[in-house]
Amino acid sequence: MLLLLLAGLAGPASSATAQEPCAGVTVVVDFGTLATDPKTGCAAGPADGLDALAQAGFSVTEVASIRGMVCRIDALPETDCGASPPADAYWSYWHANPGDDEWTYSMVGGADATPDQGDLEGWAFGDGSTPPAVAPGDAVASAAPETESESEGADWTWIVAVAALAIIGGLVVWRLRRDRRA
Repeated sequence: MLLLLLAGLAGPASSATAQEPCAGVTVVVDFGTLATDPKTGCAAGPADGLDALAQAGFSVTEVASIRGMVCRIDALPETDCGASPPADAYWSYWHANPGDDEWTYSMVGGADATPDQGDLEGWAFGDGSTPPAVAPGDAVASAAPETESESEGADWTWIVAVAALAIIGGLVVWRLRRDRRA
């Protein structure tokens, strides 16, 4: 009973989330017709564009015959990665600097690019004429992983639960000692 009372005093865990801007390189992947929504991730300190993709949480499969050419991101598209993809269905690579409103098509592949802190990297599946649907300025705010304040509430609940158990244990010991004396 005491434990339940003390756990209730801790308050409910909050489900609110807080997002902070990406401190590294923001990565946007637009799957085009392969999936519904573009995804955004944050790479802390990538060595190149492919490393940025991986650090941002995307799985990358390269074309077997062409170093650095991306065949699949997050297992899409479902295709053989032995040869170069067709010109109307490939992963185009885009860049933007902090404060840019538009994407710029990259003249080098992801393996040869060296993004700097604050840069934005974009990947879009299609014929290469359309950049990611998420504008660079909109991608910055949503790039960092969400911080759950729920976990802070869970930690507080554990502290209260342990304290309550210690109090109950102390009361049991006190009661046993008192009963022995009587």
